[in-house]
Amino acid sequence: MDENNVVDRKTVKSTDGNTIVLETDRIRVKERIGLWGGIAFIMGAVIGSGIFISPRGALKNSGSVGMSLVIWALCGFLSMVIGLVYAELGVLLPKSGGDYTIIKTGIGGIPAFLVSWTQCTVTHSGSRAVLALVFADYVCAPIFGKCEAPDSIRKSIAAVELLLLAITNTISVRLVSSMQGLFTCLKILALIVITVGGFVYLFQGKTENFNDSFHGTTDDVTLITLAIYSCMWAYGGYINLNEFAEEIIQPKKNIPKAIIISMTLVTIIYITTNVSYFVMLEKSEFLTVPAVAFTWGERVLGSAAILIPISVMCSVHGASNGGFFSDVRVRFAAARAGHLPEVLSFLHHKSRIPLASLFLNTVVSLILLIPGDIGELINLVSFVGFLTNGLAIISFLRIRYLRRNDVRNKNDFRIPLFIAVLALAICAFMVIAPFISNPKIEFMYGVGFVLSGLILYIPFVYFEWRLPGCDKMTCLMQLLMDICPTVLDKDLDPWMEESK
Repeated sequence: MDENNVVDRKTVKSTDGNTIVLETDRIRVKERIGLWGGIAFIMGAVIGSGIFISPRGALKNSGSVGMSLVIWALCGFLSMVIGLVYAELGVLLPKSGGDYTIIKTGIGGIPAFLVSWTQCTVTHSGSRAVLALVFADYVCAPIFGKCEAPDSIRKSIAAVELLLLAITNTISVRLVSSMQGLFTCLKILALIVITVGGFVYLFQGKTENFNDSFHGTTDDVTLITLAIYSCMWAYGGYINLNEFAEEIIQPKKNIPKAIIISMTLVTIIYITTNVSYFVMLEKSEFLTVPAVAFTWGERVLGSAAILIPISVMCSVHGASNGGFFSDVRVRFAAARAGHLPEVLSFLHHKSRIPLASLFLNTVVSLILLIPGDIGELINLVSFVGFLTNGLAIISFLRIRYLRRNDVRNKNDFRIPLFIAVLALAICAFMVIAPFISNPKIEFMYGVGFVLSGLILYIPFVYFEWRLPGCDKMTCLMQLLMDICPTVLDKDLDPWMEESK
């Protein structure tokens, strides 16, 4: 037996009255991802569709080119502040599950369940649906030009993209990690081309699009909040490593380093890319073209503009690839703790991949393609995301308080408490602000999705009701997917204490 596995022993009575001890070998995930792999996962997850679709939303809601750039810089700062909290959480809780595990440890089971339920139905699957739709838009851009592609074609392409991602994540963790590194390099190369191309024209004196750059800036709090939501969508993904921390080599050391290095580079890339966009496109054009990067490519690269949608597709595919990987680990952690059906925590006996969770993630993502409105999905996902981040930061503060007397390694990453308080204030503002004036219906849906989880928590978690046929379905899925039970939370926590 692998030394990292746990033997689950159950005592039962046989038909002749003798006592029999049944032993089940519960398996664990493996540590396989180092610092550079972590940086690739974060940058690959963060740099996806956002930098290609969010500039339009940021400009539309902020009202001016100048304010749009200010908001991009501000969001880089906000992401770094929140990311620093998650960096220390990676030291305090080097355990898979991300926000779910953090909130369960810091606040308790009920809010953790609500988070896992919302992420399972809305946040993660909604993000994958958005990325798939953006992938489809850039596939269609060279074909249909400035005309909009038929919705049925967009959604069919998006569905094929989701299925390809699911198949990739089924094969092996090594393949996912290798693809993440490849696509991260390709997307950064594409953004460097966009940045250099725009700055060449800027240095040649093409600055007319920046004249009176703050003209038209809105003073509507809700619109500014929506602009920040658009940009923060582009920065999302910096917490990915916390979602599969058990698979990181030396997580206490590598998670903080990966977050800080990645978010610094991403902020620089995003600001310079937006400046390049604005050099070539007037405000009115920016708000009307279906694919900003492709239109930029037509202006700067001419016949080579086809390289831009190809690069965007690589970027989006890479982000979705990392997103699928981390999303599945959250369902895995919640199921391992008893907050989702246990079969979702079962691992393939060779690849150690939670295949049942991967299957569920794919199905829900496909369902969310049906409404297909990218803007509404981004608002919904961002709203719920800030609410979840706020709960995670509250959990961080409580964990720090409860462990205030613990002896910690002086070399462990540690942040001043005022950074956590600032991060909490940011999240609180971003949750409250959309309701100050003219709230959108998607924010109401977000609140409804979170609260609806209580309807499921009381009977199925608190009272531990089981639907008829659950055991048979679990056995069937084990046979079909070749999956085995994993180490449960009650077994894992002592193991982690011993391994510190």
